[in-house]
Amino acid sequence: MGDKNQTLYLSKYVPECEGRILEIGSKDYGNTASFRDQYDYEEYVGIDMEDGDGVDAVVDLVAGTGSLEKNYFDLAICCSVIEHVNRPWIFADNLSSLIKPGGLLYISAPWVWRYHPYPDDYWRFSWRGVEQLFPGFEWDHKFFSTNVIGEIFPAAHGSDDKAHILKDIGQDRVRKYLPYLNINMIGRKIAA
Repeated sequence: MGDKNQTLYLSKYVPECEGRILEIGSKDYGNTASFRDQYDYEEYVGIDMEDGDGVDAVVDLVAGTGSLEKNYFDLAICCSVIEHVNRPWIFADNLSSLIKPGGLLYISAPWVWRYHPYPDDYWRFSWRGVEQLFPGFEWDHKFFSTNVIGEIFPAAHGSDDKAHILKDIGQDRVRKYLPYLNINMIGRKIAA
C-alpha cells in the first residue's frame, strides 16, 4: 500500500508489468492507495508482518523469506516499509533474493518525515543509502515526492541536488508540520 504520489510515480516509471509481482507492506490500513489494481499480472503476492486486508502471506523479511520462491518475482514494490525494519540490511538481502535477475524493485522510503511507529520507526534513507542496501541493483529514476499530490521532482547528484530548496517550491501549499520527503527509486537486479 502506498500514497498517491507513490502510485503516480510507479505508473509513470513502470507502466506495465505482466509478470509476477510482490508487494511488501501490503496490509490495508484504510488510508493508503492500492497497487494491486494497477497491472495485468500472472501472480500478485502481498506480504506483511501481520495478517489483514490485502495480505496474501505473513512474512517477516528480517527473519527470512518464508515459503516465497527465490529469483521468482519480476517486480517488487516496497513503499513506506523499510524505515520500520529494525535490521534493513538483512531485509534487503532477503528481498533481493526473491527478485529474478533483470527484475525490478521499486523502493519508496522517507528522507524527511515525522516519527511514525507501525509498529516502530527506525530509519531515514537517502538515495545513496538505498543503493548501499541493495548493491545487486542498477538504480534509475531517483525522485523526491512530498505530501502534495503530483509534487515529484528529481533527486540530482552531488552539488546539483535541489532537496535543500524545497522551501521555495509551492510555499502556498499546505505542508505537514515537518517537511515531508520520500525518495523514490527503481532498481533492476543485475544478473549474477
